[in-house]
Amino acid sequence: MSAGNLGQLQSYVNELSSAAKVITDHCPDANLNLASHISIPNNAPSEVHRARRNLLAVTTRLQALLAEPADFIQQLASQNQLLACLQWLGEFQVLAYIPLNGSVPVKDIAELADVPEITLCRVVRMMATAGFLSEPQPGRIAHTALSAQFVTKLSYLDAAMFLAETAAPVSLKMGEATRRFPCSNLPNESAYSLAFSTSQPFQAICRQKNKISRQWSAYLQCAEDPADSMTDILGRLDWRNVRKACMIDAGVSSTGMAMALAELYPGLHFVLQVSPEISPNGTEDFHPRIEVQKRPSGSMQVVKDAALYIVRLPTLSFGMSGHSLSDRALAELRAHLGVLRADPSMKLILVLCLLPEPGSVNADVEAAARARDLCRLQLSNEQEMGVTELVEMVNNVQDNMGGLVVVNKLNLRNSATAAFAIQYQVNTTRMQGTQQGRTGFMRHGQMMNNGMNDLGNIDSGSNLA
Repeated sequence: MSAGNLGQLQSYVNELSSAAKVITDHCPDANLNLASHISIPNNAPSEVHRARRNLLAVTTRLQALLAEPADFIQQLASQNQLLACLQWLGEFQVLAYIPLNGSVPVKDIAELADVPEITLCRVVRMMATAGFLSEPQPGRIAHTALSAQFVTKLSYLDAAMFLAETAAPVSLKMGEATRRFPCSNLPNESAYSLAFSTSQPFQAICRQKNKISRQWSAYLQCAEDPADSMTDILGRLDWRNVRKACMIDAGVSSTGMAMALAELYPGLHFVLQVSPEISPNGTEDFHPRIEVQKRPSGSMQVVKDAALYIVRLPTLSFGMSGHSLSDRALAELRAHLGVLRADPSMKLILVLCLLPEPGSVNADVEAAARARDLCRLQLSNEQEMGVTELVEMVNNVQDNMGGLVVVNKLNLRNSATAAFAIQYQVNTTRMQGTQQGRTGFMRHGQMMNNGMNDLGNIDSGSNLA
């Protein structure tokens, strides 16, 4: 191992130690009776959840640094068998037969599930290597904190069954699909079509079969960025120079961030705009400086005098007309063209989850994003939207006087979610700024910028390095 790699190893060890200390300081007695798994409460401070994700990220980097080819093959074999065993447990509803507390004889569960006792033992012991189920005594099995959640929240099991029954067989047909349909973008000429011998696209199957639709949605919930990623990245911005903010909430009913910011900054006033189908029951009573409006996603912006516009676009299930991320992003950009043109100093902050540039985020985050991207390719010849595609989309939103440009971008290492600062520029300025912006994106990829932290000071001349 080279001196550089040894230094990297020491750096990873230090990161592990720091992140572990955050967790142990906050949860000194966490799950002492379940040594195989540490559960962090949902209401734990954000830095604790961030430390947990950092631990996982560093572990991934350590494996990449230290693994030999044989280790890599063994990891693939283990993951393959874990998925097969989890599918087997779901197929025979074994998890539901095991009590959430205490242990039970293996033979009792085998009789209830009508499966061979010896096979059940082998499956449980394989799963136990990953902290999923345990054998506290010979001949007895019990849930762990991890496996119990697949009973109390069935969407986790749905996601696993989707991976085993749909995603896995489809992914193994990617090579054949490339030979048969090398340049096709038609949804019915995909690896899914070959794996299941169907001429119907995956989207149509989802509409016809509730089970597959439910499993696909469950997988997306697990595969996408953590729910707090958008709040986390917006919380990094400097709100002190903003007197009034209009937050456009596209389908997310939580008012948590607005309430926290309203408490921290007495000068802030929020207008939360939610889709008509979302009920903001009682939200108006939470804080006197938080107002709730109903506004269909992508409709013309009616609030003309806000100091800042924020559009958060959560990822939705793909394949439904008008609901793709790119469609919704384009609709929101067009909806805000007028208010941004009226005041060129006005900014729109667009926050969404994108396919990250290579190396711009932690390896585990990039792997999850690229897994989603490949899954879309294999299922329906679709793809995740990337940074370059978004910038080009913004540049194409224009009128006869000028158009929109990206003037800044902020993303975090532990998330694929990014925030883009967008302004209206007249044609002469816009052409210069667009060229600079394109150069910056191509050269730097991540484009972290201190200027982005100051919402009152974002301009096209900011250093984008």
